[in-house]
Amino acid sequence: MPAILIHGVPDSHHVWDGVRQHLTRTDVEAWDLPGFGAPRPNGFGSSKEEYVDWLIRRLERVRRAGGPGRPRLGLHPHPPRRLLRPDLVRTWAGGNGPVDSAYVWHPLAKIWQDQVEGDRFMRELRPEPFAQDLAAGFDVPIRLAKRWRAAWTSR
Repeated sequence: MPAILIHGVPDSHHVWDGVRQHLTRTDVEAWDLPGFGAPRPNGFGSSKEEYVDWLIRRLERVRRAGGPGRPRLGLHPHPPRRLLRPDLVRTWAGGNGPVDSAYVWHPLAKIWQDQVEGDRFMRELRPEPFAQDLAAGFDVPIRLAKRWRAAWTSR
């Protein structure tokens, strides 16, 4: 079964490029979330529940295609309610993010967690200035911020 790497928001699968170059296994997949490097399915509203459902459906397809066993899942930065379907994942590892339910989210994450405010933010988003802000405010290298910006399709 493959190792599957999932990025956070506002990233794309490229967030894993530096990690993947050091891995020796050949069955590593880095998936793009809908709207962030992958097309959004018809009717996909980009709620966190829809992302969890999307991930579960993808993992179910991997399980069916691969026979017995379960994939290993690497998540950046937060696990998507793994306990909803523990049968789909053998192991998971979270990257650079909290797994504590008491974690205090940064202001942008709070906006994205609110359906109305998140939709408003994405409608008004201007990718170029946002990439600059991302680089400055989150200490993301500008070349990565620009690459992520190019993958955003959720508007």
